[in-house]
Amino acid sequence: MRYTLLLHYPEMTEAELGPEGVEHGQRAFTAYAGALEAAGVLLSAEVLRPSGSTTTVSAASGTLTVQDGPFADTKVHLGGTFVIDVPDLDAALEWAKQAPPVQWGAVEVRPGAVHYRDGAWHGNG
Repeated sequence: MRYTLLLHYPEMTEAELGPEGVEHGQRAFTAYAGALEAAGVLLSAEVLRPSGSTTTVSAASGTLTVQDGPFADTKVHLGGTFVIDVPDLDAALEWAKQAPPVQWGAVEVRPGAVHYRDGAWHGNG
């Protein structure tokens, strides 16, 4: 079953983190991605640019709007994702517990409903 691990944590610039903090984060995420890959469960991973580079598009009000910045103003932002394929929620939670942001943010574990591949939608399971 496919799960997306949504990594939420406070945003900090490289200057705020300092060289040691940047290096520590890179090592932690590389080790985590390597462990997922070695276990054969990693489907994809992505680190996102800071939320300040976000553009949000919506027509929920009946009028199409395009705004700079994220949809919600919050102190904790979505910083990246890992998509994994594991047998069940318990297995997904075990991997989420090992994600680096658990130490300074949160990891949301969300099951996929369907995914798109090879020109068609496929059920999650």
